[in-house]
Amino acid sequence: MTDSSLPRSPAALLIAVFALAQAAFGALRALGFVQIGSDLMGRGILLLPLGVIVFARAALIVGIALLYASFAWGALQGRPWARRIGLVAAAANLLLVLSVLIQGESIVPVLPWCIVPAIIVFYVLAQPRVPSA
Repeated sequence: MTDSSLPRSPAALLIAVFALAQAAFGALRALGFVQIGSDLMGRGILLLPLGVIVFARAALIVGIALLYASFAWGALQGRPWARRIGLVAAAANLLLVLSVLIQGESIVPVLPWCIVPAIIVFYVLAQPRVPSA
């Protein structure tokens, strides 16, 4: 395998804490979307499809949060797959932020959602790739 594990250092611990915080905030954001979806679905048949779309968005956010939690656990354990999971989580998060920007949201409220993925991408790509035996 050509993928190396992430080193266990104070920086790795900090990155794992950032990833867990991003996962926790993502779960809270998904909970907000579930509440909005429930409200929309309870208002009648005309808003039912919109409620389903909001639930789907909440599921996507929960999936990304689970990826961040998996990355944090893998990074702390020094697992070689943590690098890929971190990149996938960060890319999915950045694509979700991009979709929100395309929908017309201002950059200021979504900027905090870009900081942790950018840090994770920089950290993962800055680590040397040493072939494992």
